[in-house]
Amino acid sequence: MADDGMFLNFSVEDSIAAAAANNTQKFKGGSWRDRLRAKRSAQRGERVADQKRRHDANTVPVAQGRFEGRTRTHTHGGHSDESLDARPTKRRRENGHVPDAGFAAQKRSTEQRPPHPTGPREVISSLFTYNPKPTTTEDEPKDDKGEEKPTAPSNAPLIDGIDTFTSLGLSSTIAAHLLTKMNLKTPTAIQKAAVSQMLKDDSDAFIQSETGSGKTLAYLLPLVQRIMTMSEQAAEDSTKYTQDSLVLHRDSGLFAIVLAPTRELCKQISVVLERLLGCAHYIVAGHVIGGEKKKSEKARMRKGLNILVATPGRLVDHLENTKVLDVSNVRWLVLDEGDRLMDMGFEEDITKIVKTLDQKKRPRGSSKWPGLPEKRTTVLCSATLKMNVQKLGEISLKDAVLIKGDAGDDDNPEGGDEAADALANGTGIGNPAFLAPAQLKQSYIVAAAKLRFVTLTALLKRTFARKGSVMKAIVFVSCADSVEFHFKAFTTAFEGEGPTENQQPVHGDAETDPDAEAPEKSKPSPPSSRDPSISDSILPSPALSSSHNQVTLYKLHGSLPQVTRTNIVKTFASTTSPSLLIATDVASRGLDLPNLDLVIEYDPAFSAEDHLHRIGRTARLGRDGRAIIFLLPGKEEGYVSVLKGSYKTGSDTVANVSSMPAEEVLKKGFSPLSGVVPTKNKNDKKDQGADWQTRATDLQLSLERFILSSPQNKDLAKRAFQSHMRAYATHIASERKWFDIKELHLGHLCKSFGLRETPSGMGVGRNKKTASKRGRGANDGGGVRHVSGDGGRNGDRAKMRETEADLDTTGDADEAARKMREKIRMNRKMMMGATADEFNIA
Repeated sequence: MADDGMFLNFSVEDSIAAAAANNTQKFKGGSWRDRLRAKRSAQRGERVADQKRRHDANTVPVAQGRFEGRTRTHTHGGHSDESLDARPTKRRRENGHVPDAGFAAQKRSTEQRPPHPTGPREVISSLFTYNPKPTTTEDEPKDDKGEEKPTAPSNAPLIDGIDTFTSLGLSSTIAAHLLTKMNLKTPTAIQKAAVSQMLKDDSDAFIQSETGSGKTLAYLLPLVQRIMTMSEQAAEDSTKYTQDSLVLHRDSGLFAIVLAPTRELCKQISVVLERLLGCAHYIVAGHVIGGEKKKSEKARMRKGLNILVATPGRLVDHLENTKVLDVSNVRWLVLDEGDRLMDMGFEEDITKIVKTLDQKKRPRGSSKWPGLPEKRTTVLCSATLKMNVQKLGEISLKDAVLIKGDAGDDDNPEGGDEAADALANGTGIGNPAFLAPAQLKQSYIVAAAKLRFVTLTALLKRTFARKGSVMKAIVFVSCADSVEFHFKAFTTAFEGEGPTENQQPVHGDAETDPDAEAPEKSKPSPPSSRDPSISDSILPSPALSSSHNQVTLYKLHGSLPQVTRTNIVKTFASTTSPSLLIATDVASRGLDLPNLDLVIEYDPAFSAEDHLHRIGRTARLGRDGRAIIFLLPGKEEGYVSVLKGSYKTGSDTVANVSSMPAEEVLKKGFSPLSGVVPTKNKNDKKDQGADWQTRATDLQLSLERFILSSPQNKDLAKRAFQSHMRAYATHIASERKWFDIKELHLGHLCKSFGLRETPSGMGVGRNKKTASKRGRGANDGGGVRHVSGDGGRNGDRAKMRETEADLDTTGDADEAARKMREKIRMNRKMMMGATADEFNIA
């Protein structure tokens, strides 16, 4: 056919692209998912190639990226090399797993990937980043500095010169002994009210007063006076004895029993009682407490006792098993720290004791002692009026009189008939007493979780910076494992010296400052301080000591043997060198620690009443004192209202409660210009101007390296963190609005214990993927639980057994800890779904 001269204008390039597009649409083999992914991947490759062609046509340089270095050359079969390069390589399916389409667009070399860590993940974060800021602002003090007057102590002895011990009805023998041997000239307000009431009346009494006001002598003085009067009356009435003969002796019978909740408080009451009985040697006192040999206690009771100080559990044991213990003549029963007796679960034991005393009481008129009362007098002592204390009053008290020590209320020392009737009838009293001494100054530090350890270190460094400024201080933490961790950390030298594993014990009366002047008369160390049982519980603290002040560190918690606990308290109370005690709440009740200047609550107390007893270790008997509490930013800052409400109505809470910014504490503690942190070269300006943040960070990194230096140190830090989390969940219900465990940043809290692991790797926290599947089985109590990631019941049980084995090897544990572990084993079998493990703290 002849050519007709027609020309066809076809775009060859577009045709080729269309053909290539049509060819790329055909995929065969495999499942429909694989074909769909390959199709979409090819389409993306074509779009990229098309964009590049347009850029080349417009003479636009190719962007540097994943297509860098590719040039357009020629085509093969309608497909360009560019489109072939842009098209991704198929990824091989492994173990039935279909690769994600998002990763198929780009080829990645497996040789360039770092090996995945097999051990637990470590996190090293900065101390001063991503920290929450405090939300509260400090109240501005009033501008009347010129008219500011010192606060009058509320628990000091009366100084008006009118009320003396003899005017209260005590004999001249006791008054002279108090003045010459115990250095007590005038009574306190509670002693004035209690002694006069208990000497003139045999009715039951409830003694309520703030801490450090002398409640122990308030009930011991009338008790000893009544027994001495019995002896004098028997000598006058009897024709067998002369006036100078000692009618009453240790075999005369047991007349009084004093119950206390803790062994340390029993020991302290016994010491005060022994000093008081120096004026009446024929009256013999003794104590029976847990942790000591029953054989020796039975031997003391066989010889005879007139006054017995005991813990409720051990006394019940002797009443049931010791025949030589005769309680038929007991006419005075004292329950000291009544709220603590109920909190520790002694209600059943106290009920047994009261019933036994009632059953074995001698019939009326059968006693040979003329001055022995026919009715038993029960005295209940407590600084607070809680519901459990009122329940204890219902068990032990009958027609009780409420005795309140108020120095400003001389007209009504007994607290009023209305209050007494309310206590006797069990109806309660409107406002429970929660009062701190008026001269006690409280401060609070709002420190982020990551900064807790370095802030505490800076505070303690500043506290013991100057020699003679603070002689004794105590740091309260929530659990025994935390005591062990901080004791180990503060007795270790971090700055290039390495851990000091072989520290020599320092005894309380030994002067540890080599530059200090020798005292005129050096007293020998008490025998208890030489006991090898406390050699690892009293050590020097290189982390807190300075060239001017050598600080000695003590530890105290309930897991220590009783002999060790007793010796530590005795040594710390008698020492004259700068000392720091790290303790749990076992040291918060009733202990009288002379010259204690500062109380630090590193972990807030579990209730407002416990907070009162903690800060009550200082500012005793009219002396000044300070208390500092650590709080986390956020909800915990609301606890400041409890601090302000711990004073009497009308007190200046702005002056008594103040804020200490954490940044200022760190600056003063780690700044070399403040004299706390020594510089290596005094002429080196660069060293003197070192940033305080750098020094704090260096301390934190040294702590973390120390924790990683040995498995023992790492296990110690883990146990401390886990126990701290369990203890945090035990705040009373009314205060969980401030201490909400859900608000804690567990990772930041780990850093305060020197840990670099994630909380979920230590049995604390949540695995989000598994928790979302098992969320219905979670606890509703607000606790933090750990859910194993293996998704199986056997894995959870294996982790439980592993955790339990760790807890069983923690060292010396007392009987209560062993029973608690047995209960946990029994309760674990009843857990639903086996999703909760040992660290379920809800």
